[in-house]
Amino acid sequence: MFPTADSEDISKVTSLQSKSSLSSNERDPIKSSEVAKQNNNRELTLNMLIKELVFCIALALTTYGALHNGPNKVSKVPQAMRFFYSDSVVTDWYRGQLSSALAAINTEDISFVMYYAPWDAESQYVRGEFEKAANILQDRVHFSAINCWNPGSECRLQHNKIPSWPILMVYTVTSRGVLYKGPRNAESMINFLEMLMRPLEKISNTEDLVNLLSVCDAVAVGFTPLTETSRYYNVWYNVALKSKEFDTVGEICFATVTSTDFAMDLGVETIPNARLMLWNDTKEYFPNENNNSWNETFLMHWVLQNFAQPVARIIPMWQKSFNFERYADGNPILILFTPLNPLYEQLPSYALLREVAMEYYNCKNNESSQWTSELIKLQQVQRLLYQQKNFLKFCQEYKFKKPIKKVSTHYKREVVSHNNKYPWNNVTQKSQKSSVFNFLLKQGLAISKLIESSSDNSAVWSTLGYLQQCSSSASKSLPAEKSFYENYEKCQSFEDQMNSDLEMESGEIETTMLPYEDDPLSAENLVQENVKHFCRLMQFANKINPPVSPSRVTIGNITHIHGLSCTTNYSLHILAVDSIRNYHFAEALGVDIKHKKDKTALVILDSKHETQYVMSEEYSAKSVRDFIHNFTRKALKRTLRSRVRATHTHHFTPPPPRDCDRCGCDCDKRECDKRDCDRRDATERVEILELTTHTFNKIVRTPGMLTIVAVCGGACGAVPARAAAGAARALRAAGLRARAARLDARAHDLPWHYTAPAYPALLVFHGDRSYEYYLLLTKNSC
Repeated sequence: MFPTADSEDISKVTSLQSKSSLSSNERDPIKSSEVAKQNNNRELTLNMLIKELVFCIALALTTYGALHNGPNKVSKVPQAMRFFYSDSVVTDWYRGQLSSALAAINTEDISFVMYYAPWDAESQYVRGEFEKAANILQDRVHFSAINCWNPGSECRLQHNKIPSWPILMVYTVTSRGVLYKGPRNAESMINFLEMLMRPLEKISNTEDLVNLLSVCDAVAVGFTPLTETSRYYNVWYNVALKSKEFDTVGEICFATVTSTDFAMDLGVETIPNARLMLWNDTKEYFPNENNNSWNETFLMHWVLQNFAQPVARIIPMWQKSFNFERYADGNPILILFTPLNPLYEQLPSYALLREVAMEYYNCKNNESSQWTSELIKLQQVQRLLYQQKNFLKFCQEYKFKKPIKKVSTHYKREVVSHNNKYPWNNVTQKSQKSSVFNFLLKQGLAISKLIESSSDNSAVWSTLGYLQQCSSSASKSLPAEKSFYENYEKCQSFEDQMNSDLEMESGEIETTMLPYEDDPLSAENLVQENVKHFCRLMQFANKINPPVSPSRVTIGNITHIHGLSCTTNYSLHILAVDSIRNYHFAEALGVDIKHKKDKTALVILDSKHETQYVMSEEYSAKSVRDFIHNFTRKALKRTLRSRVRATHTHHFTPPPPRDCDRCGCDCDKRECDKRDCDRRDATERVEILELTTHTFNKIVRTPGMLTIVAVCGGACGAVPARAAAGAARALRAAGLRARAARLDARAHDLPWHYTAPAYPALLVFHGDRSYEYYLLLTKNSC
């Protein structure tokens, strides 16, 4: 490891000692060179020793650190806290106990689950809306919330790739889960759950079908006769459930026809079958020979692909979306801004626009023209009838009957529910049919006595007929048919009469029937509970906004627009937007929707001609038709858009300067002359006015005033504003009355002859000749 002298060096040293005969002059250079080499060897050796020493020290320190270094210090996971209050009706699994939550969900008929992250802002907002919905539906739906963000929790381990929060899911006993994609407010959630509780409407006659067509945008009817397995019905039921993921407001009504005879009356030849009844057409679904195509995937795709409606309801979410993109194709767009509260059974303002749209699109040469005309009349009658209803008054005047509790010694109450899916299914622990037969056997003596003492056999056979009805009704699985409840009191009174003739050894008799007054799930009590629930929904809906109806037409004839879209080379796209949640869309179009009557406004956007038109009359059947008719005839006056500054915007204006500060002199020495200051302000200080569409003409037409307006495609920047201010200052110095102003062209429209070809631009107006102006284009952008 250490350097040593080699043989060459040793030989050199030996040779130096043997050559003693050399002169001293020759020996000195050789000796000095040898000394230098030895010094160099010592330096090399010393450097190598130092390097190895440093290496050994570093190795020792590294080894020491590796042996004595503890585990990495990681901050502890914060303790999970409740997201909902402890007294909330929402079950909060704030520790992420997924298995426990699912176990509780599986015991309920329908559950609404919110997967949340406690730090997420949207989860914190949805929490309040979720709890409002829970307070309304707590007796019908189970509400749970699961913290799926808590590190190390069961939910986080199984679902660690959730893209956004919160996730809202609805679980039923027959489905794997329905994802809620609608608006995250309480009224929309309640409406969504109400639809899932009744996904299908049963059609028993033509009247039921007509009622659905009069209130729905489209009706999907499945002809699924009930068989032993009911496979076709179950598939159609799941299609109705799953479709709510894409139709959160219920624009498509799903119905079923289980009667084969009625299906044949409607012209259905093969079963199973499905029809999608639209406003102008009827689509029919034909499964293949083996009915393999009768499944959820094919049916769902068929319904969504063929669905069409005269008025599209736009529901923009809180994130960037493209709801309006497919309608921006160059054709004009008609937008109705009105409250669209989903809790109301009908929306008269929306229904009126749908009638007008069907009339507008209904070309006379179509085969379905007559069908559409009849449907328009039907929907109009339904809308007018609904407008006359006052649900709040009905709820206030409705007399709710308190359930009467009567305890009878002849009844043994052992009623349980075998299936929570249908809470109205009441069956006893024992066989229903055997219990009735036991009762008949016990009453055999009384029946024989009745036959012997009766002179008229018709009364006997009538009595036996009641017994047969009671037996047949009781042998059915509940809920019983209507006839059961009609004959129930007769059966009960007959049994009481029989029991009065016998000595009762025991005070209790087992029976399948429950006392009418003591059954919370009897027909009358269910009706009472349903009315209470309906009134609770209407009161909650009224707090959000009262019902809105179009104005009545008192004078003048209504202009008909049948097939007007077929007379031009363009047609209107007709849309409806909720004016309560999406009022900012209306404000961006210059419509102060909050101060409009019923918060309702009608706007036409013509992107091809860069114009817009706002209906000034009240919303009614006449004004809407006149508005569309005049637009088609190009008889409308263009509406200049002017967006008023938001009320929450604050303007911070500095206090006015003192005279001495304005002149730049010493205030303490009082050397300022106020007249000089005012004279200097008149030429140097320039105020830039903010113009709007409403104030533009008044400012630029001021007599004797020269106005320089900076027009920008947005908020004016420093360059155009300073240019206008500098020009006004220079003109003032020359003795002219001049002022500077600026205008945001994106928020405030100007008449056509004032429109600049490019922004920013400077417009110069002379008050005495306001119709003459000079246009100066700048190269700098705003």
